[in-house]
Amino acid sequence: MAGGVYVGDEVEGREDLGPEFGADAEADAEAEYGFAAGEGEYPGEFEAEGDSESFFGMQSEGMVLTGLALGPGLRRAARVCVAVALGLGVVLWAVLAVLYAYRVFFEGSTNPDMPHLSDGRFGTAYYLVGALWAVGVGAFGLATRGSMARLLWCFGCLVSAFFWPLGVAASLALIAWRGRATVSRRAVLAGVAVLIAVAGMGWRLGVAPTASAKAVAVGSDGDLLGTWRSHSGMSVDLRADGTYAASALSGGGLGDEVPASSGRWDSEGLDGHTGVRLQVDGDLSQSLVFDVYKAGPDLLLCSTSDADKPCQVVLRRS
Repeated sequence: MAGGVYVGDEVEGREDLGPEFGADAEADAEAEYGFAAGEGEYPGEFEAEGDSESFFGMQSEGMVLTGLALGPGLRRAARVCVAVALGLGVVLWAVLAVLYAYRVFFEGSTNPDMPHLSDGRFGTAYYLVGALWAVGVGAFGLATRGSMARLLWCFGCLVSAFFWPLGVAASLALIAWRGRATVSRRAVLAGVAVLIAVAGMGWRLGVAPTASAKAVAVGSDGDLLGTWRSHSGMSVDLRADGTYAASALSGGGLGDEVPASSGRWDSEGLDGHTGVRLQVDGDLSQSLVFDVYKAGPDLLLCSTSDADKPCQVVLRRS
């Protein structure tokens, strides 16, 4: 062929063949190999590169779609968990509210055998208000189906209900800050919040543990002389000559009812406190032992069969 000699797959003297040969060569290459001449040396190389780019592009899109799908799902799951915890907290505080209410309204204000002990209902009333606050704020969060932020706020108020004045004050301050109230109304809400926080925490700090009787030691037998009586009618008269006279005695630690008796008595040291031993009819083997306790300013003679309840039978000096 004039103008060039074929050597293998290459063409020598291409520049002498003219533009028509270039066009024909490109057409032949495209027909034979499935790609345009000049785009690459091997067709498989371009197919692999094209497929790889498409594959990774699809993978990236899947990751984005998965993230978009999981985001609201995880938030919804977290919201459900907080709501469940809030519901369980409401149930717990409702039970505590019933117990506190019973102690405040149905239990006696003081032990009749220990009238000078402090009245524990004042402190219990504080915890009753806290329990009612926890139930109320928890129920509000559940009933309104609020946002995650509202549920978390209600849950925080619920778990801190033992310090409910701070939770109430913070809630009022938040309403005053975020609400559309006038400036004067916001000032009133802020003032009420401060008042509740100060008064409520003063109530909380003023709540002392319920006082109880404590075992004590007396200086001499003379501190025990006199007639000791219980509200149920039992009595023991301790005399200076070392004798006693008692009515029928029964109850915790005394066994079966002991009929009216007399005999000798003496005091003894019992594990850091004083005890009174009554020798029924002078028989040491039939002794009755009372522990000396103090409740407020009063001395008590106590007997019990339960170490956790040291004063099941209580005699106060009349």
